[in-house]
Amino acid sequence: MAGIRPSELQIKCPAELKNTHWQKAKGKVGKLIKTGLGAELKKLELLLKKIDMAKLDPASNPSRTLEELAKKVVAAKKEYVSKVEPLRKQLGIIQTKASEAEKKMKSTPMGNNAATAAAKVGKAAAIYAVTCKSLDMIGSVEKVKADIAKKNALAEKLLNGSLAKFVAGAKVFLADPSEASWGKNIKQQGRSISNSLAQLQNYRAKFWKGFEKFKGFDTGALKISKDPEFAKKSTFIVKKAIEQIKQIAAYKG
Repeated sequence: MAGIRPSELQIKCPAELKNTHWQKAKGKVGKLIKTGLGAELKKLELLLKKIDMAKLDPASNPSRTLEELAKKVVAAKKEYVSKVEPLRKQLGIIQTKASEAEKKMKSTPMGNNAATAAAKVGKAAAIYAVTCKSLDMIGSVEKVKADIAKKNALAEKLLNGSLAKFVAGAKVFLADPSEASWGKNIKQQGRSISNSLAQLQNYRAKFWKGFEKFKGFDTGALKISKDPEFAKKSTFIVKKAIEQIKQIAAYKG
């Protein structure tokens, strides 16, 4: 069968594997016969709830970089081994219990409907066990890789323009180093550069450690907001940023 998104594992669970469905489907006669199947179905439901679907699917949340994606893949594999494998084992137990229940119901007067319901539970467990082995992890990873490539292309396209805008804004700001001027000429221009540097692996490796010290050019994070010496401190920061921006602009990596 075709693979499914790992994050869809819970919603793909057949209705026949819910204890409430089984209790209704087996009817009045079935309720008179103890099979233990309901208890096993309850265990399955608990195991299913324990699975972190976001962790199981590397594509559940956006990844900025391939390194970030690689960590999510490792986490997804661990989640599968620790949570999905026990679920598959429980499905095997349910198949056995369902088969035993079917035989019991068939040997009970007027128990054919209950036997049919038990058989459906067993069949659903078998199908769902295959579903658990058919998670399309590769598809999820490729989806994220394509998204990262798209982000990289955009970041690379915008970087030079962002550098030029910051330099132009800095020139205006240094002539009027006020908080209002910072908000208009520095903050967003600096953030745009930060976004591109954080996205592009080669630039991030070379420049991010130094550039992240500017805290996304947030005056609160930089602890200069409403500071009596704002003009002096902000001017120093902007001049330091320009020094790094010149190095970034000259980089041919």
